[in-house]
Amino acid sequence: MNSYTFMGLDDVEEGEKISSPKKTFIKRAIAYIEMRRQATQVSRNNITIDRAGAHERLVVAYFTESPMYDEKRFRQTFRMARPLFNQIVNGVTSHSAFFQSNLDYAGREGIFPLIKCTSAIRQLAYCVNVSFLDEYMQISERSSRLALDHFCQDVMEIYGPKSLRKPTVTDVEKLYRCHEEKHGFSGILGSLDCTDWEWFGCPYAF
Repeated sequence: MNSYTFMGLDDVEEGEKISSPKKTFIKRAIAYIEMRRQATQVSRNNITIDRAGAHERLVVAYFTESPMYDEKRFRQTFRMARPLFNQIVNGVTSHSAFFQSNLDYAGREGIFPLIKCTSAIRQLAYCVNVSFLDEYMQISERSSRLALDHFCQDVMEIYGPKSLRKPTVTDVEKLYRCHEEKHGFSGILGSLDCTDWEWFGCPYAF
C-alpha cells in the first residue's frame, strides 16, 4: 500500500470491518491523491537561453555606428526615433536597479538592460502577447511582464512631473509657434491625429 495508508485496510479490530465498497472508495481516493501529487512534481524542462546572442543580434541590427537597418526601419520597429529611444533607455537604466546589468542566481549574466527595455517598448508599441517576444528576445514571459511593469513605473516617475503636467500658457504658445513654423498654420493643438495633415485637410482643430 502507498504512503497514505498508515494502516492496512484489512488491519482493523474485530467489529470494525470496512465494507468492500468503502475499501474501493478509499483506494481510489488514495490513488487520485498520489496521481495529483506526482503531477505537481513533474520536473520543468530546462531551456537554454542565449541572452548574449540575442543582445548581440539586437545591437548589430539597430545600435551600432553602421546598423543593419536604417532610421526608417528603426521608427517602424520601435514607433519612435533612435535618439528618443536611447534617451528613454538611458533614463530608466540610470533610474532603476531593475534595468541595470546583474547576475542571475546561477552566477550567469542576467537579462541585458537593452533587452528589457526593448521588450517593454515593443509590447507597448504593438500590444503583442509577451510570448511573441520569447524566441527573438530570448526572454521569458514572466521577465517580459516584469520589464513592462517596471518600465511604465519608471517612465512615469522620470517624465511624469514634466511631460504629464497640465500645460501652461507659455507651453501652449510654444506648441502653436512650433507647429506654425513647421506646417504653416496654427490652431491644431486639440487634434493630435491631424498633426501630419496638410493645410487643405485640416485647417482648424476639431
